[in-house]
Amino acid sequence: MKIGVKWGIIFGVAICVWTLLLHVLGFYTTRLQLGQYADIVATVIPIAILFFAIRERRARNPGQTLTIGEGVATGMLAGLVSVPITAGFLWVYHHYINPRWMDLLVAWKEEQMRAAGTASEPIRTTIEGMRASATDGAQLTGALVGTLVLSLVLSLIISAILRRRNPQ
Repeated sequence: MKIGVKWGIIFGVAICVWTLLLHVLGFYTTRLQLGQYADIVATVIPIAILFFAIRERRARNPGQTLTIGEGVATGMLAGLVSVPITAGFLWVYHHYINPRWMDLLVAWKEEQMRAAGTASEPIRTTIEGMRASATDGAQLTGALVGTLVLSLVLSLIISAILRRRNPQ
């Protein structure tokens, strides 16, 4: 199995497990204020997964050159493989496991903005934007584009750190 495919599957499954863990802990239902921080912590997942994938690619050929291009290709493949896993799971999550997720998030955000003294029009605009970003098409596009951009940037950085030059 290709390294990028293996780590892409691990990447996708890790995001699904993380989401379920946060759901069970109430971070997407009753403790939304904590969920926003847990989502930030979740950025460790792609960093770690891509690091391990690129490091494994480098270890496959000891003493050989690992170019930035090879590292980026491995990271991008891992990101691409993870997209259908995470997007499919998130569709199931938003439609069957926690179909009230957006309603809960909107109510929490509205309450937060009102407590801060925000006027009605900015609140309405924010809520409309949140609901527009929660459509299936927007979620799929965001998952694809976001994962690929994140994978590209992280793979470039990690590959530059882990690369090996030709020993000659």
